[in-house]
Amino acid sequence: MNTNRSTVRTIEILQLIANSSQELTITEISQALKIPKSTTHQILNTLTGLLILEHRRSKTYRLGIRFFELALPAFARMDLRREGLPILEDLSAKAGESVFMATYDGSDIVYLDQVMGPSLLRLSINPGARGPIHGTALGKAILASLPDDKVAEITGGGTLEPLTEFTIRSHDQLVADLKNIRARGYAIDDRELLPDIACVAAPIYGSADEPVAAISIVSHASRINAARLEHLGKMVQVAALNLSRRLGFCGEKLFGA
Repeated sequence: MNTNRSTVRTIEILQLIANSSQELTITEISQALKIPKSTTHQILNTLTGLLILEHRRSKTYRLGIRFFELALPAFARMDLRREGLPILEDLSAKAGESVFMATYDGSDIVYLDQVMGPSLLRLSINPGARGPIHGTALGKAILASLPDDKVAEITGGGTLEPLTEFTIRSHDQLVADLKNIRARGYAIDDRELLPDIACVAAPIYGSADEPVAAISIVSHASRINAARLEHLGKMVQVAALNLSRRLGFCGEKLFGA
């Protein structure tokens, strides 16, 4: 397949800026993507002129208003987000915590939506941001819904990147955890992605009876004990099953429910 190098570089720049936790300078973008600074400057100028990017006084770049005008309607057309939002809002209110929804793309999860809870924990993630599938409750809920050979294909079947001291680091450990998730009915991230954060998640199925996404409840680890973990896990199971049915899932239960 023939590809246009300029188009590829433009997309790479947008992905880099979208996934960065901070605004980036032209030098940082050029160095990160190994694109000549002059070429980077041309692309950034074009994107800024189209309002896809915004050039800040600090000489950094961030996503501009036109980017969201283009992207958000596409998200809004997705049944998953439209059907999911009221369920996320209800789950957040009942749990008293923030709630996230994500789908997956290869070995990454891709965040689709969030509802911030009333707790003091303010963990905000932009739609479109990515995370490692093996180190999140969202990702593991999705993986547990797939056959083990598909899991190995997605993760590589070998050593896994450690994100904190609690992250699962091998395929064998992951397979064992997925077995527990299927039996339990929900996935747990106990400080595996971030040191002080604990999550529970359950998968969302579509009409083809295959996982399309997952929902998670996010809490500070200090507020989680075994009893509350189980309580939140059951809540996220119910929410995920309700959303799955709204998307056409005809099964009586999710895995292990």
